[in-house]
Amino acid sequence: SGLLARYKYNDTFKKYEISDINTMTGNVGDVIVHNDMIYMCSPSGLYFISENSSNINYLNNWSTVSGLEAGTIINSFAVGDDKLYALSNNGLYSISDSIISKESVFENEVLYSGMFYNDKFYASLEQVDATVIKSVNKDLNGTPEIVFGTDETDSKNFRFRVLNNTIYFTSSSGYSYYDILTDTEGPENNFNTPKEKGIKKAIIDQESGNILYLTSNKFSYLRMSDNSFHEKMFSARGSATNIHANGDGLFICTWGAGVNYFEREDTEYVYKKKYSFGSAKGVSTRYPVHPGIAEDREGNIWITNWNDYRPDSVVTVLSAEGIVENSFAPDNFVIAYDIFVDYYKNQYWVWLGSSSQAFGQREGVGVGIYDGQSLPIKQLAISEGIIDILRDKQDIVWIATNNGIKYIDLGISQQGPTSLSLSNVNSIQLGPIGNVIFDVEVNSINEKWFATDKGVSVLSPDNFKWRHYVPKYFIESTPVTGEIIRTDLFDDVINDIVFDEKNGIAILSSSNGLTFLEYGKIFKTDKVSKGEIQTKPSPFINDGSSIMGFYFPEDGNSYDIANIFDLKGFLVRGGDGSKELDIQNGWDGRDNNGKIVSTGIYQVIVYNKNDNTKNIVGKIAVVRK
Repeated sequence: SGLLARYKYNDTFKKYEISDINTMTGNVGDVIVHNDMIYMCSPSGLYFISENSSNINYLNNWSTVSGLEAGTIINSFAVGDDKLYALSNNGLYSISDSIISKESVFENEVLYSGMFYNDKFYASLEQVDATVIKSVNKDLNGTPEIVFGTDETDSKNFRFRVLNNTIYFTSSSGYSYYDILTDTEGPENNFNTPKEKGIKKAIIDQESGNILYLTSNKFSYLRMSDNSFHEKMFSARGSATNIHANGDGLFICTWGAGVNYFEREDTEYVYKKKYSFGSAKGVSTRYPVHPGIAEDREGNIWITNWNDYRPDSVVTVLSAEGIVENSFAPDNFVIAYDIFVDYYKNQYWVWLGSSSQAFGQREGVGVGIYDGQSLPIKQLAISEGIIDILRDKQDIVWIATNNGIKYIDLGISQQGPTSLSLSNVNSIQLGPIGNVIFDVEVNSINEKWFATDKGVSVLSPDNFKWRHYVPKYFIESTPVTGEIIRTDLFDDVINDIVFDEKNGIAILSSSNGLTFLEYGKIFKTDKVSKGEIQTKPSPFINDGSSIMGFYFPEDGNSYDIANIFDLKGFLVRGGDGSKELDIQNGWDGRDNNGKIVSTGIYQVIVYNKNDNTKNIVGKIAVVRK
């Protein structure tokens, strides 16, 4: 915009505030403070002013640095040995107050970004259809040599930093790095950012192998094959609330514009039609609000109609071919926000969660059994806004609300929906890191993951232990039950969670992007025989820092502790008390004394903590590095 703003700290209100804005013409390319002077470059020239100046509002208050060749445009600044340099479209200049002089190195080359690090000066330059980084001795003597090159064509916006022999850089394809010593290039998955912020939900499209992500009005995808984001966003054709993939088709639920259906054609998603089943109650014009969507085991799509008016329905069922199969309008439950269709005890249980658009309280939870024709709903008038519902592998139904976590243990009730009442609804008193629960997901080892307004909370398979993933800047204001793990989260508010079970990755959606979080080292697969374990990787290269993972069979059991023995039968790792090995986090290749174990074959036995008759065994091949 051409504006340069200066912020000053207001000690009374303990915050930074804009003190003045320079409304100069032309875009500010770069700004730096050096030796108590502010230096600024723009297309109109190179300027400086005292940092103590009371007013930077007008360009007339600034002084011009003279000595630049005609047509010179300064792109950025760099500081080396307390000396200021300017990178320009015709080479490198050194600056001393108002005096500037041209360096002989990089003569007539277009320099965009640069920095001094250790004994070198690095600068990015534009070449034909590419951007390169050159380096030269920090005294600027000698001939610059190319260190790294990329096919990035937008050299002007290419920025980089050098640290520990690694070049970190931003470009149009995201954030990446180049290791100078090993000649290897990224990208860094956590920083290969989407093309639009404000991600509300993400899903894995098994058909295409893409991670689809949804913002307020658009959607796009990440290619899992190379961890790169698609170049453009697609219009959701409304205020988006939910996303669901079905074969080559994609459903986008909206708040007020129905359900928009797209189909994938090569690398693009093409709009095909809109489904519209209802309108907000009392609204004369059609205002179809469909926030909830689910798929049953037969491929039918279930869609909620929020607060609709007759003769439209609260729940509509589409066949796999997109034809309306059935619709239901229970009198006691019309504000259906979330829907969970569960095949439980050989019947379809349909769970409905009610809340406002801002997740305020409405009608609580509704549940009924679908018999192929009708869907009677039993209402449980929970006094919170219901955001998400899901059943785990131990028949506990978890309910995410705007005021904590609730659950119903179906194993205790042993009855159908009509017998359920508020007495069956329990609350988690201690546990989640945040109070607003935006999503609940269950992974293959029956861990319960909760997306909250302060991070992610995970409940162990046995429901006894918590761990919490929070941003590195997290401050614990009140005591929290369980382990706190500070990690590279983009935000504290997490909107959605989806699992890449094959690789043990949790994909977290938030305002500033997607975070890819390796959550454990246990993976369940039907390729492992009952009673056996396979290791990941095999052999395990034991370098003192790597963690070994395990494949467990899909046998319906939960395993949480392990003992590791050598071939002579001596216990190497595990045991009672502080020696107990929690297998959910894998094995670090060390014995009970913390010593790295030697090359060899080891035996692992994994148990269910509450029933040690349930156990599985396997062998581990270790190569000591």
